[in-house]
Amino acid sequence: MTELQTLLQELCHAGRHPEETIRASMAETGKPAVGCFPLFVPEELVYAAGFLPVGLWGGTGTFQRSNQYIQSFSCSILRADLELGLAGKYDFLRAVLIPTQCDTLKCVCEDFKAAVPQVPVIGVTIPHNRTIQAAHGQLLDEFDYLTASLRAVQTPECRPMPLEEAFAVYEDHRAAVRAFLDLVPDHLVTVSPKVRHLVLKAAWSMDKRLYTEKLRRLTDLLKAQPKEDFDGHRFVVTGILLDAEPVLDLLEELHVGVVDDLLCHESLQVRTPTRPGGTVSSRLAYRYLDLRGASPLHDPGKPRGAILAQLVRDRGADAVLFAQMKFCDPEAFDRPIVAQDLAASGIPMLTLEHDQLVPSVGQLRTRLQAFLETALS
Repeated sequence: MTELQTLLQELCHAGRHPEETIRASMAETGKPAVGCFPLFVPEELVYAAGFLPVGLWGGTGTFQRSNQYIQSFSCSILRADLELGLAGKYDFLRAVLIPTQCDTLKCVCEDFKAAVPQVPVIGVTIPHNRTIQAAHGQLLDEFDYLTASLRAVQTPECRPMPLEEAFAVYEDHRAAVRAFLDLVPDHLVTVSPKVRHLVLKAAWSMDKRLYTEKLRRLTDLLKAQPKEDFDGHRFVVTGILLDAEPVLDLLEELHVGVVDDLLCHESLQVRTPTRPGGTVSSRLAYRYLDLRGASPLHDPGKPRGAILAQLVRDRGADAVLFAQMKFCDPEAFDRPIVAQDLAASGIPMLTLEHDQLVPSVGQLRTRLQAFLETALS
């Protein structure tokens, strides 16, 4: 097995088994872990406090006890997080950060406090109206509150560092992910939709400094390979996340490659450029104020369709796949606007409604095949 194959296998395993990877990362770094709920939280503050920030993006399984706290027609990611918390799966965490970027998150933030009292909850408030100057000041105050809250749950194992150092680690991480994403369209055979997803997903369970080293090495190994001939269709994917292996396997089966994404779980975490100048806290604040293309965040002018159209042109894609998370109202409201904007640019869009638990892809296969044969023939 080549070094490239070994590294791909290692990162895919890390992405597929997050709990195992988190515990291994804790043992490797000696850091206690703090969970970060979707969608966007300032992980740099967690890292600077000496913790290992880990992403809590749901999972597969049945919903039993969580139904006592949250409706069955709520986002499956947050229902799964609540279910896992109730099952004791998050008891090893020193705390969880829960933002309030949609109505369901606001409910879960309070539900988790009552349902899982053994894990401290730190609420994260990102200003809704991010276009006014007062939002910048509010975020700076929020960062002070989060820093104090994290300090209150620190343990002797924590090794705090200056925020400047933590921010540099994350800036390096973001640059490495963007470099990998730029390379993927030339290697769609090796980096199938599932491989791409799992490599990116692994970042949520590993120390960012160590993950970045592995991703840079993977990128260098891919660069050394010749560009691959790919005779399938090229898609840009958008949505909250596409973390369902049966769906990703279906894309590969039907010769669909993912050349880029606008997913909250993947490239939207690294896509926003960082403004130069100013303090590190100010630059970190502007990263959230400048973020565009995520439906749960107030986005005047709704630029998501235009961003996707540009990605399609830049990557030479054939279409956009809208991964519609079931029961996600912000996505449901955004979808018709995105579809209209893409249609105006002559770009086909297919919507696949899903959640993380996909027992069968029969109907999805029929819809995808029909789309490939009609819209892209």
